Amino acid sequence: MKVGDLVRKRWGRIEPHEQGTVGLVMGFVSVANDGAFPMLTGQWALIMYPGHRPCRYRKQEFKVIN
Repeated sequence: MKVGDLVRKRWGRIEPHEQGTVGLVMGFVSVANDGAFPMLTGQWALIMYPGHRPCRYRKQEFKVIN
């Protein structure tokens, strides 16, 4: 997965605007462990869907389709 790829969500919580829709990878964000929320650490992908602002998701939740 790299910036500019078209992706489709394959598992996890799928919102109505994500169902059957293609998203665009806008970039990546790394979150360091601050001790309070260890499950939120690691690398996240910024995915944008049509009509919505980019949100952070785990890279494993998506399948590259292009």
